[in-house]
Amino acid sequence: MYLYQSSAEPIEKFSGGLKTMKRVVAAGILLAGFVSEAVGVAHAQETPLPPVTVNVAKSKTGPHRKNASKQKNPSKDKKKLTAQQSTPAPPTGAQTSGQVVGVHNAATNPQYNPDVVSMGPLGSQKVLDTPFSVTAVPQDLMENLQLKTVNDTLRMLPSVEIRNQQGFEVSRPQSRGFQGSVVQATRLDGLNIIGTTAIPAENLAGIEVLNGMAGALYGPATPAGVFNYVLKRPTDTTFAKFTESYDSNSVFTENLDAGGRTRDGRVGYRINIVHGEGESYAPESETNRTLASGALDFHLDHDTVIETNFSHYETNVTGLPGSFVYFGKPNFPVLPKAVDSTRLGYGQPGAGTDLITDTGLVKIKHRINNDWNFEIGGLYQNAVRNLFGITNTLTDNLGNYTVTKNFNAVPHFTIGSNTASLNGRFNWAGFNNELTIGTNGYINGQYSYRNSIATVLGSANLADPVVFPTQPIPHNGGQYKSGVLTNQTIVTGDTFHFNDQWAVQGVVSTSFLHSESYSKTGAVNSENDANGIISPTVSLIYKPVQNITAYATYANSVEPGEAAPAGTANVNQFLAPYHDEEYELGIKYAITPSLLATVDVFRMTRPLAATDPDSNIFGVVGTQRNLGAEFFVQGDITKDLSVFGGVTYIDARLQDTGNPLTENGLVVGVPFVKTDIALDYHPAILHGLAFTGAVHAEGERAATNTNNSFAPPYATVDLGLRATGTLNNHPVTARFQVLNVGDVYYFSSIADGNIVGSPGANTAYLGTPRTFMVSLQTPL
Repeated sequence: MYLYQSSAEPIEKFSGGLKTMKRVVAAGILLAGFVSEAVGVAHAQETPLPPVTVNVAKSKTGPHRKNASKQKNPSKDKKKLTAQQSTPAPPTGAQTSGQVVGVHNAATNPQYNPDVVSMGPLGSQKVLDTPFSVTAVPQDLMENLQLKTVNDTLRMLPSVEIRNQQGFEVSRPQSRGFQGSVVQATRLDGLNIIGTTAIPAENLAGIEVLNGMAGALYGPATPAGVFNYVLKRPTDTTFAKFTESYDSNSVFTENLDAGGRTRDGRVGYRINIVHGEGESYAPESETNRTLASGALDFHLDHDTVIETNFSHYETNVTGLPGSFVYFGKPNFPVLPKAVDSTRLGYGQPGAGTDLITDTGLVKIKHRINNDWNFEIGGLYQNAVRNLFGITNTLTDNLGNYTVTKNFNAVPHFTIGSNTASLNGRFNWAGFNNELTIGTNGYINGQYSYRNSIATVLGSANLADPVVFPTQPIPHNGGQYKSGVLTNQTIVTGDTFHFNDQWAVQGVVSTSFLHSESYSKTGAVNSENDANGIISPTVSLIYKPVQNITAYATYANSVEPGEAAPAGTANVNQFLAPYHDEEYELGIKYAITPSLLATVDVFRMTRPLAATDPDSNIFGVVGTQRNLGAEFFVQGDITKDLSVFGGVTYIDARLQDTGNPLTENGLVVGVPFVKTDIALDYHPAILHGLAFTGAVHAEGERAATNTNNSFAPPYATVDLGLRATGTLNNHPVTARFQVLNVGDVYYFSSIADGNIVGSPGANTAYLGTPRTFMVSLQTPL
């Protein structure tokens, strides 16, 4: 029939409803018995891991030290690994002899203020000391709010938007109102991955987001920020936990998370197994998710560790509401009111996404001495995207629309990415310096169908949606290589400390880009080369006291030119690289050691490409200029109350278009104000009982480039309850949560059609309805 159609077979192997569930639970029980035995042996014969410390956290403007390496106390620099590590602490190996790291309990002692994040070639750094807007979603928050996908998790950040594309888990994350990209903005443990395919959250220890331009650190990329998904690593203490969850959409999910290390301490392991299936929130919809993820760490000696991770993730989701396309052909329909997403007919039974993602990653980390560290790594990912979803294209402003099944968007991506860095600190002429030399890059392959598979099913009306008879998927003619993107970037940087308060950080990258697009016959359609292009960033850092950092940052970044989407006259052709610019001022204040507040203002510009409605040619049509301010707070307000979230203001406008209809117009889908904030109240007096609440709100969003249509503002509220007790001397945690308590109808995503491959049109996706979630978590 079509290439990769057989890829659905692995998912079918996991189907079978209750039968499958019993098998998973039985496997969990068997593994529990094995792990229980291992726990007993481990406690009796445990030996410490070899001490390895790489990418030591660097104090950006800390106290001036003339002989840092001599004054340093290595024992104070070693941080313990935990089973619930929220963000990557300075990578470390074993503890001192006899020490065993305990397992952190997110339910009774939530930690929502990650102290350290990974800054690519700069290594692990304290959030307080970075001269950038950085937010990190900790694992504790993901666990307590029962977040299962990357998209669910990123919606907790006020500066981030999720632009849905061809269905469930096919999206582009972006920050500060700029379009995301396929590979440049998304990373797994610092290595480029495909961002527009399925990415689970159960095997992640957290998500780190660098808002703003990062070309100097990571090479050419859009100004949409950098999203680094941090994998769970092996733990010193042997542990295993099993979670059974259920939501009101009749989806059962089982998750087994286990970790530990061998008796000699040289090999650590971490396993995550997930399976979920059932009917989702729309009638006659189906969900089937399966994840198998494993990590092994090999400690070769006291100074060297090899980290590996391999994962296989499948997700098949059908029957959910499709996209709503408007302002296309003809050009008069505008965005309608949001409708009930649970109503049958806005999606079609059996139509949706079948995504398969296989990933392998290897890193070698070596501590040269207390001041210098080296790291090198590589990743390969194969992403198969069977996109059989629904597009509802409005034909007028009376609610009439045509229904099309299947997408012609790229059905298959591959990527091989690499990274290497040497970083350390030294004293020169009485001044401290922190030096970085590194490189990173990727080769991204794109494969397209030879024949269109889009199939028109019929017409309906928003007031009277219709379920159409199922039609076979057309023969796609096989796949051909439609494009290749390559990038290799050399990064150099130095942080020069004048004294205890003042420092300057300068980072510059030199990049070598190559892009090619091909016709179905293999002929080269277009080819672009850009060699030796420079992306600099410079920051002035001031610390009046140790718990406050003020900074001013300037960045000039190159990003690869976009490819013309399907349906345009210059389809698959790559545009020349863009040049983006950013100015940012910010202050970070550690109110207490466990509560951090950040405020910043920024101005950013980039070229904006679109499809000309007359010529149907995709090209640069003007400049996107975004002015904004962010406020974010995370951590413990009191010992009983934690907070995570903030508010973002963005004025995003299109300039220099030469068209009076769009000049200085608001950019599609970017609200003036977006708020996401979560609270966790866990008083000790209630002995394990806790309450959670979250608010998500967006202001008015432009729905078209001509600003003749807007999405109204909306706000949703989530409420939750959890309780922790003991069963047979083991802690057991039950969680209950209601999402969108008021069952508000809204559009979660509004995007210019160029992002999703619909020339001249705009695309909207409905938000999630009220959903009840419950889970039971127990150690094994």
